[in-house]
Amino acid sequence: MNIFRKIFDFFCGDWRIFWGIAITIIIVKLLENWKSPNLVSIVIFLLGISLSLGFSLGRETL
Repeated sequence: MNIFRKIFDFFCGDWRIFWGIAITIIIVKLLENWKSPNLVSIVIFLLGISLSLGFSLGRETL
């Protein structure tokens, strides 16, 4: 199991960023299925990515 964690850390780096981006992509895909405007999807995508990067950066700087 330790080898899988090391491989994951090598490719993804941080669990918060990984799950933040994964959840953001899922939400954007669900919005596409509901025929929401593209602008809403773009805003949610950018906001989700920015928040997950911001939380991770905040944790690293404390």
